[in-house]
Amino acid sequence: MSILLSHATALEALRSPLARRRLNRGERCAAEVPDAPPALEELDALFERLPSLARPIHVSVSERSRRAESSQVHTHTTRLQLPSDSAIRLAEGIYCSSPERVVVEMSRTLTHLELVFLLGELLGTYAIVPETEEGMVKRPRPVTDPGRILAHLAALGSVSGVARVRRALRVACVGSASPQETRLSMRLGLKPALGGYHLDVLSMNEPVEVIRIGRALGEGVRKPDVLLRAPRADAPFSGVAFDYEGEVHRRPGRRTVDLRRQNELLAVNFKDYLLDKVLYDDLDYMDDLVRRVRDDLGIAQPRLGYAEEARRRALRQWLHDELELIDGVTWAGRSRERDRHRALPVELVCHQIPEPVYDPVPVEAYDLD
Repeated sequence: MSILLSHATALEALRSPLARRRLNRGERCAAEVPDAPPALEELDALFERLPSLARPIHVSVSERSRRAESSQVHTHTTRLQLPSDSAIRLAEGIYCSSPERVVVEMSRTLTHLELVFLLGELLGTYAIVPETEEGMVKRPRPVTDPGRILAHLAALGSVSGVARVRRALRVACVGSASPQETRLSMRLGLKPALGGYHLDVLSMNEPVEVIRIGRALGEGVRKPDVLLRAPRADAPFSGVAFDYEGEVHRRPGRRTVDLRRQNELLAVNFKDYLLDKVLYDDLDYMDDLVRRVRDDLGIAQPRLGYAEEARRRALRQWLHDELELIDGVTWAGRSRERDRHRALPVELVCHQIPEPVYDPVPVEAYDLD
């Protein structure tokens, strides 16, 4: 008998120290889906190794098993023969879904924005751990990549959740180093229909070659949080960078480091804008800043009527507020969508707030319960 942690519990396990070395090595394995929920002694062994897991834990069992719901365990039945990269072995008899599998499992209950946010973590270099001082821990490298996710989706075929993950993967950021960077990238890159500025995010935390200033080291690299490249060679700047100034940037001496980075990027024709939480939260400031960024990149400003501009501004405020509520732990976006649409007059639902993205597959067709 074994335990196969799934859904939100598997995500918790993937964030834990128990999984860290295995993820760093890129380990994956095949896993037989258990025929029954874990027994009491198996639960004791699990909680001894992962005492912080939220209860009830989510586990996958085969369709031959009866559903179980208790204060300790919630089961999800599946008829699938899982691909060979679907699990990670945490300990003897304890497995959890792989990062590629988790996004498919969780896609049924997440909104499109939540799914993009989750991918930002799995494709980035951080793990959300609320009990830590910064609310996250750093990873040396992402636990997966788009190619690996796409390969897993191809192995699954046309089962429920695959289309949703593909859609989210097309706009997910790669290389983010923090939840706030993920939020910033989403605001900059998503389409106006979802409240974004629809700028072309080239990369996150990727090296840009610069010439060191005031040092004898010659060439070097800088890694902007978010990098936007100009679409044309004759643009005023080759690219625009955004760097988010979190708590670490308030430490002694950090200001000089930030100024060196900004100057060295400017010297190779990359304009670097700095943001902190106050500026990030100020919609008027962000709107004006993005107008200037479009000028820097040689991108024409959108010409909108008053009504459309007001609608898009409402969407931009909505996106900011929604991303503040997406914490990577509670995943309550679907509930907020239902409440919001029930509260709005019918004539406003289609014009002010994005429609919720629901999977059109009938409930009885789901292979994951």
